[in-house]
Amino acid sequence: MYEGAIIKETLTDELILDCLKIDKVEIWKTNETIKYWTMVFFKSNESDFPEKLSKALIDGWFADMKCDNTKSIVFKNKVLKYEIGNAVEKEAVLKECRSMGIPDEQFNWSE
Repeated sequence: MYEGAIIKETLTDELILDCLKIDKVEIWKTNETIKYWTMVFFKSNESDFPEKLSKALIDGWFADMKCDNTKSIVFKNKVLKYEIGNAVEKEAVLKECRSMGIPDEQFNWSE
């Protein structure tokens, strides 16, 4: 089962929300162009959920989630994965994220 959070305003197709069991929704005030973000905390039993989500995200945004011992970082048309606890795999994913212009302060993954 996948568990994670999605910013609703980063979706090009909100029908992806039909794949989720929504646990909680929060509104976050920002200093960004989008004044408020709708944070959707979810679980999903869809075995290919990261791949489905990658088709529904706005380019330049990402979502992260975990399933069992695997962390998935999902971008538009790209899914990066690493085994939680594997520092080498995680660093390779972080390097790829940095190469795409994602700043380190957005890497708030505890696993």
